[in-house]
Amino acid sequence: MMIKNTACCIGLSVALISVAMSEEKNALNVTNGDFSDLTELERRADGWYAGVPTGWTAPDPNGDTNRYAILNQSGNFVANVSTLSQIQPSFAALEQKVGELPATGEVTLTFLLEEPWHEPEFVMGVAIYDCLSSVPLAVGDFNSSGNHTLVANNVSAGTQIKIGFWRVSGFPALDDVVATFKPDK
Repeated sequence: MMIKNTACCIGLSVALISVAMSEEKNALNVTNGDFSDLTELERRADGWYAGVPTGWTAPDPNGDTNRYAILNQSGNFVANVSTLSQIQPSFAALEQKVGELPATGEVTLTFLLEEPWHEPEFVMGVAIYDCLSSVPLAVGDFNSSGNHTLVANNVSAGTQIKIGFWRVSGFPALDDVVATFKPDK
């Protein structure tokens, strides 16, 4: 009887550790990071959609919802950061709350910048924030197409994470946004 109880306790302990590790690995989740959920967006001419993408918040200057926000590029949807953010007259990024950290660790934000559809030169600002204080945990400027990464190290357990993207200049095209968490060892 003692062996069965011990085996049961060991099995339960392994299961609980696996669940805890799984929760830490899946602590952050970007909704609609590929911008393919077009719910409540208005279809426009030439493959464009107007409105704010599902899961995201963005400024709505002067109540203008008829902006070119998402572009369908042969079945791949990209966000037009130049219309979904603003730096003037007041700063407002394309943002999303992505989760709360179960332990102290590293937050990594990966994303793809596609070729812009207007001027070839652009600069896009990116940040990982503490959602409650809006204090940036990591900030970067990106000015080339391709895959990019921004990392915030040693972020405290319990921190609520928000990510943000904004146009500094040009017409950055954003796609494939993913946020991950890795606990410190």
